[in-house]
Amino acid sequence: MPEEETKKILILQTSGVRQPRRTYAPLYIATAAAVMDMDVTVWFTMEGVSLLENGVAENIELVEGSGVTLKTWFDRARDAGVRFLACAQALEGEELNMADLIEDCDLAGAASIVDMSLEADQVFFF
Repeated sequence: MPEEETKKILILQTSGVRQPRRTYAPLYIATAAAVMDMDVTVWFTMEGVSLLENGVAENIELVEGSGVTLKTWFDRARDAGVRFLACAQALEGEELNMADLIEDCDLAGAASIVDMSLEADQVFFF
């Protein structure tokens, strides 16, 4: 798809480790959109940043005993080209810093996300 036609999707993930059933859909949708040649970014904010902590996603299974963890979906999304961003303010609230987070995750504050949402063709909230 030519760049001028590439759709941009922004997904805001606010749910985290305390609500594991709400953690899969954003990554599943992000992966599907990226496979469809869309430019996809997932911004983890509020409790959502807790999912980015090293070692956490490996311990979250939507279906217990399935062997499919949240890390499985992070890997699939990353492989499809999904970009991960952590909210600078939310990291502070969860007492995390960039060194605590999974690989290939960048930092973005509220102003950046407002700009990104204005440029996106679609914004999803979870």
